[in-house]
Amino acid sequence: MQNLEGKTAVVTGAASGMGFAFAEAFAGVGMNVLLADIEEDSLKPAAAHIEAAGGSVLAVPTDVSDEASMLHLCNAAREAYGGVHLVCLNAGVAGGGGPMELITTNSWKWTLGVNLYGIVHGIQAFVPMMKAQNEGHIVITASVAGLTSYPNMGPYNVSKHAAVTIAETLYAELVEQDSAVGVTCLCPGIVATRIGESERNRPKELTDDEPAHPIIDDANIESFRSMFESAKPPAEVAELVLAAVLEKRFWVQTDGAFRDSIRARNRSIEDDTAPPAIGTILDAYV
Repeated sequence: MQNLEGKTAVVTGAASGMGFAFAEAFAGVGMNVLLADIEEDSLKPAAAHIEAAGGSVLAVPTDVSDEASMLHLCNAAREAYGGVHLVCLNAGVAGGGGPMELITTNSWKWTLGVNLYGIVHGIQAFVPMMKAQNEGHIVITASVAGLTSYPNMGPYNVSKHAAVTIAETLYAELVEQDSAVGVTCLCPGIVATRIGESERNRPKELTDDEPAHPIIDDANIESFRSMFESAKPPAEVAELVLAAVLEKRFWVQTDGAFRDSIRARNRSIEDDTAPPAIGTILDAYV
C-alpha cells in the first residue's frame, strides 16, 4: 500500500511497548487506528493519548488467545470504519523459562495461547476481509528467537519459530493466489518494552502454585534489565515497520546483533552439524 491516509489499522498488544508505538506511527500518517489489548486500564489512556494528538482511534479490550474475542475486534473495526487495511498481530508474552523439563503445562498453554493462537485467530478474523477487498497488509511480530534457539526459552522460542513460519506460509499462499495483500515478518532483538513483566497478565487459571522460572536467571537479571532500559526505542521499530508496509517488504530485523547467530544456525542446517546457540540471548550484545 502506497497511501495509508484515511485507511484503518488494527494493532494487538497496543496499550504499551511496540504495539503502542505502531499505533502512534499509523495515526501519524492519517490512519484510523483500533487499539486492542487485554489490559483495559492501560488501553484507555493509550487511546486518549493518540486521540489528543489528533488521531482517529477506537480502543477495544481484546484477549487474543480467545477466538471469539478476536472476531469481536474484527466486527468492531468493520462497524466503526467499514473495513481494515493493516493488521499488526503483535501481542506477546515472555512465557515460562528455565530447563525444558521444568516448564509447566500452564506456562506452555499461556505462551502459545497468546504468541501463537493470537496470530492464528488474527489471520482467521481479518485475512478473509482483506483478500475480498484485495488490499491490505499483515504484520506478524515474531522475534530473533524465531530465527535462533537459545536455551531456557522453550515456550517463547517455539511460539516465535511458529510465528515466522506462519508469516512465510501466509506470504506464499497470498502470492500463489495472486492476492495484493502483503505480509511482513518482524523479528526484533531486544527492544525497550515491558515484555519482561509479562506475568502481570497471566490468567489465574494458568498460574502455577510455584512462581514461573524466568527466562533470564538471577545471575543475569540486572544485566537483562539494564539491556532493556538502553535498548532500541519502540518508536524506532515502528518507523521500520511503517517503511516495510509502504515498501511491501517481508523481513524486518531491528538490529544486527544477532546476524552472526542466525547465520551460524543456518550453516548448521546446511552442513548437518549441531545447532550453535549456547549461553543466553544477551550474549549477542556482549
